[in-house]
Amino acid sequence: MQNSAYRILVLGASYGLLFATRAALGGHHVTVACRDAEATRINAEGPVIHAMARKSGAPILVSRETADLDVVAITPENADPAHYDLIVLAMQEPQFAAPDIRALAFRIAASERPVISIMNMAPPPYLKRLAGVWTRDLAQAYHAPDVWEAFAPNSFTHSSPDPQAVRTDPALSHHLKVSLPSNFKIAPFEGVGPNEMLRQICRSANRAPMLKQQDLRPPVLLVAGGSAFTPLAKWPMLITGNYRCLDDAGLSSIADTVTRDEGTSRHIYESVQALCRTLGAAPEDLVPFDTYCAAARQLSAPSSVARALYQSATKVERMDRVILQLMHTHGLPSRDIQNITDRIDRTVAQNAAQEDA
Repeated sequence: MQNSAYRILVLGASYGLLFATRAALGGHHVTVACRDAEATRINAEGPVIHAMARKSGAPILVSRETADLDVVAITPENADPAHYDLIVLAMQEPQFAAPDIRALAFRIAASERPVISIMNMAPPPYLKRLAGVWTRDLAQAYHAPDVWEAFAPNSFTHSSPDPQAVRTDPALSHHLKVSLPSNFKIAPFEGVGPNEMLRQICRSANRAPMLKQQDLRPPVLLVAGGSAFTPLAKWPMLITGNYRCLDDAGLSSIADTVTRDEGTSRHIYESVQALCRTLGAAPEDLVPFDTYCAAARQLSAPSSVARALYQSATKVERMDRVILQLMHTHGLPSRDIQNITDRIDRTVAQNAAQEDA
């Protein structure tokens, strides 16, 4: 079957710009909904992705000079979901409580367009697709639970957001550096039509026909996974690395956090994996600790959630709460994970007190 050029709306110009550029390399028409200053940069200069080839380590630069990229940007209030074939959510979950994003999210839900989340936080419409997973108790972990109630689970899916990418300079919001060149592994939709579209987008994006030099193909693939449980592979990584980068000693990189005591890290990681298996994930859906640990050694910066807490944020993604609640629900309590959640709760409370002072 010949691939179509799809119209894709991506919410978020930080992490979302990586997905947007990868899809545009397949010849798709991509619009990024973001802040006005970010939109101005993207429209003026286009996205710029810095990466390294997996085997040779040679630098790869994807930009308007190296590829024909159909990527434009708009502000959220100007986005009409009905004009697109696919919506990709790439903002952090607390942002969906902001008035402009909240309004756009409701318009997306009403449009009934297929939606992919590439957030670290697993959205409720995805969790509702997994038998026996969603309970009302989990809603307290979300900053905008009523927004997620508007989405139909059968047109919603989620990706394991394994690639790591950071902005190279806060002043250059259209530049991203890929710090860990893994893949977006996307769980299938429930419907045949959305799944065929997803497979076509992945195939064309990975061939990258819009690249002027095929040897510059970035080492981040879009993968249409075969299992609805594929995104759960990220959960042990988040708890073992991302949510432990801030402690009494201050900020640490993900690499240092995971490797300073590999025994403890392994125990935490494997306890979350046990939860994932209890929920229905097969061994092949998950990533062994040793594989994760080897990848984590490349992550020389703290996680975004830890940086936000260190910078006095009071609203951050709380996937730790979702995981802890599910462990209690399924009779898998963990003192280590309770301690991680308690620390984040204390930090949020301290940040809120400073904000009110």
